[in-house]
Amino acid sequence: MSTTATKSKPSRTSKSKIPGRNSKGSKSSATGASAKSKKISSKTAKKDGGKRLSPGALDGLVLGYMKRNRAKLPATSGVVGRGIKRSPGAIANCLERLEKAGKVELSNKKPREYDLAASK
Repeated sequence: MSTTATKSKPSRTSKSKIPGRNSKGSKSSATGASAKSKKISSKTAKKDGGKRLSPGALDGLVLGYMKRNRAKLPATSGVVGRGIKRSPGAIANCLERLEKAGKVELSNKKPREYDLAASK
């Protein structure tokens, strides 16, 4: 016959169950209201610390990048996205929108590469 001993976990009776109080009954230094005010909304701040763009602002960023880097054109959405530190998917959607507006033109179908439209 073999017997196995089981270890029991220590009792947690010293902890107070009242929120905002420590085990000795006094109020804790951090209150819930001050902890909530320090959080930044995920809708307004990005991981890189930049703010959320207003509607249509991405178009200006993409066109500005393409004008500054004419020597590197035609460019894919990934190249432009790395250049302005934005999502390549968002850039691809923006480039399609700009193509329909006649501001850029598709120069290669696979991979999708865009160039600035010829000015008239």
